[in-house]
Amino acid sequence: MVRVRNIVAKAFTIVPLREDKLDSAFNLATDVFIQGSTLHRALKIGLSEYRTYLRPSFEQMIREGLSVAAFDDETGEIIGCLIATDFFHQSGDTEVPRGKFAPLTALTRHLCKQYHGKRQIRAGEVVLADMGVVAPHVLGMGVYQQMRFELGAHVKALGFSAIVGELSSATTQHVVVQKLGHRVLAEVEYATFEFDGGYPFSAIKEPRRIILAEGQL
Repeated sequence: MVRVRNIVAKAFTIVPLREDKLDSAFNLATDVFIQGSTLHRALKIGLSEYRTYLRPSFEQMIREGLSVAAFDDETGEIIGCLIATDFFHQSGDTEVPRGKFAPLTALTRHLCKQYHGKRQIRAGEVVLADMGVVAPHVLGMGVYQQMRFELGAHVKALGFSAIVGELSSATTQHVVVQKLGHRVLAEVEYATFEFDGGYPFSAIKEPRRIILAEGQL
């Protein structure tokens, strides 16, 4: 657990995310992703269908006990969460299901396949920071970066030796690659990613690519 007070006197505490906080974390994560994710906007995915699609895998990741969340010390509300899973179970070789989410799944599979072509890993070795969100009213207060640090400490204590993140926004790419110094091991240019005869993410101009970056713990 880490307690932080930043320059604007906003105090928050970051702790491992328990199952009793699953609903509040799920609501925050899906709200923020739908509003801010260029990937989901490109595919015209709405909040309700996203929640239906995500819920089973979200619950599974929380049950792994690897995720962390940030809570406002004054109000007790959740203001950020970083949902994590064992990267060993993410493979680039599995079949992509059909449907509206298929291009997004295919993009993730492509990144994972690149990574596994460079790294041979075992269960319990590399953790994936799968979803990282911060409530809009605390953006710019260092919540995301502190959650990354706390997640690293949490999973290192559990025996993991590295952390990877699939970074689709310019902000997270700047924090993880430039500030934290993580190494880019896989990347895909949005404009050139082809799926089912089309280019589903070609409308995304900033950033130009999605990356998978790795840092040692």
